[in-house]
Amino acid sequence: MTRRQIGLNLGALVALMALLGVVYWQHTGARAVPGLIDALQSHDLQAQMLAAQGLKDIGVPAQAAVPVLVELATANGRSSIHSEAAGALPPIDLSAARKVMITWLPKLQDPDPQIRREAAAVLGALGPVAKPAVHSLLGIVDDPNTVVRDRVVRALGAIALPSDMVMGGLLQALRDPEWTVRYAAVTQFSFNGLSSPESVAALRELTQDSNQTVARLAKLVLTSRDHPISVSVHLLTLDQSNDRTYPLLQLAKLGPQAVEAVPKLSSLLTSDKPLERYLAACALETIGPTAKDAAPYLQRSLEDSDPIVREAAAEAIQAIENKKSAAS
Repeated sequence: MTRRQIGLNLGALVALMALLGVVYWQHTGARAVPGLIDALQSHDLQAQMLAAQGLKDIGVPAQAAVPVLVELATANGRSSIHSEAAGALPPIDLSAARKVMITWLPKLQDPDPQIRREAAAVLGALGPVAKPAVHSLLGIVDDPNTVVRDRVVRALGAIALPSDMVMGGLLQALRDPEWTVRYAAVTQFSFNGLSSPESVAALRELTQDSNQTVARLAKLVLTSRDHPISVSVHLLTLDQSNDRTYPLLQLAKLGPQAVEAVPKLSSLLTSDKPLERYLAACALETIGPTAKDAAPYLQRSLEDSDPIVREAAAEAIQAIENKKSAAS
């Protein structure tokens, strides 16, 4: 091959790489939103679900997709897209996520168990933003339908807050007569790091469960409890991860044990992502009076541009002040 041919081949390769770069640029981040919205409006369920996931990953810049996501999440009829669309909303628009929550809450009382099951699944898909739904979910934790109870348990684990209320529901589920529901409840303790003397006692009982799958998982959860993830590890994850949702939620569930995270949580109240600001405020609420150094930051968050963040900041301030006065 001559030098000229080599040069032409290299030139063609560079041109191809540049073209691929342009195509990639056009299909990532906010630039991908119009195409993903088109996919949401298709009649292909798989394409819709992938589009919802893509929009969730994009986050706040995907605001243009919110009306379509809300429509899909609240549409009549049963569909897997309900949960997928709902789950995409919290990183994009907290208020839209709450709108979906409000739409589905009454359906937890529907006479049709399939609708109750789907309502619980959608609320769980919304995650911690659906914290106000926990009370209603606890109201059907003993639903006569096994699958509904299973979905309620999983929803409580996904929402996770407030921890004390969620813990109560999961403890009840650990004693459910159906092994699949008990298994779902044990799984939540495995993933969520929730722990209390009552839960430990219940899990020890389940190591002797008649169902070996439940018994084995209960043993694994109790073993992992002896090696909990430290607050410092969660803080390190916050510094190194682009998605801070998981470590923020873990810190929120630790409550007062996460006091060393107060400075970091205070700084995240100014994050450019509303979901991070919301979770930081939730974590400070659960930490309680020892988070008093965060009070000035929370006061500023009362003027946050997002109403759901403002609500969480007010609850955090109230929790700190109430607990401080109770202790004095």
